[in-house]
Amino acid sequence: MLALFTSLPELISSIGSVTVVDSPDLAFGNVYGSNIFNIFIIFLLDFMFLKGSIFRDVSLSNIVSGIYGILIMSITFLGFLMDFPNIGWINLLSIIIIIVFFVSVYNAYKTSSLDIAPDAIKTDNIPLNKAYFLFFLNAVIIVFAGLILSKSADQVAIITGLGQTVVGSLLLALVTSLPELSSCYGALKVGAANMAIGNLMGSNVFNMFVIPFVDIFYVKGNVFQFVEPAHLVTGLIGTILIAITLLGINQDKYARLKVGHLSIYSVYILVIYIVYLFVILN
Repeated sequence: MLALFTSLPELISSIGSVTVVDSPDLAFGNVYGSNIFNIFIIFLLDFMFLKGSIFRDVSLSNIVSGIYGILIMSITFLGFLMDFPNIGWINLLSIIIIIVFFVSVYNAYKTSSLDIAPDAIKTDNIPLNKAYFLFFLNAVIIVFAGLILSKSADQVAIITGLGQTVVGSLLLALVTSLPELSSCYGALKVGAANMAIGNLMGSNVFNMFVIPFVDIFYVKGNVFQFVEPAHLVTGLIGTILIAITLLGINQDKYARLKVGHLSIYSVYILVIYIVYLFVILN
């Protein structure tokens, strides 16, 4: 649930990118770039987490979400490499992504019963009705802000000359990922590191679910035919980062090499993110 609402900016701004400014490149850059920044947040969390490694005690359902994140991202790559038929104006690949997304949600839900004991979380006593009200009020604000954001990103791309691919993959992705950063920091403060990792893994899966929405709202045809192949590089870097995270979850408890209190896998994430910045800006 947290992952869904923190991913609303990606959903709304991506839909706005193809409806308000007619730019699939902004939309694809947004979702792929957001996945990369989400994993970079794990490095930031590990930097702030002084009670051991952020990779320890991650629940099985979050690992499953990470695996499905890689799977769904890999499926989206097929749109750049193969020509799938359309059903109406909606591409068959988008339908496949939707099916795999719901399978991932179901499997994550089923494996949650096998999870380790949840984090001990300190909570404030907020009335349920007030919590619901604030939750949905913020969601409404995000909807309007997301539409404005897509228009602003397009103007930045034009004025700076950076192009929609770069602006979408870096600037728009950074801004729309701020809710993940904020919520993960809040989770870390109350001792819920596992919730923070779950938010990021779930958000990455949901971000890929945004692509079928982009395809649905882009009525000109197969949206994959209107985006630059450069997004494939961004997506591949995103899958590598998720794979490093899953490797860290599985192997960090055995790793002896650390950089200060940082896990070596967090350092790997930092290095790959720097490489990503170099690639996208050159």
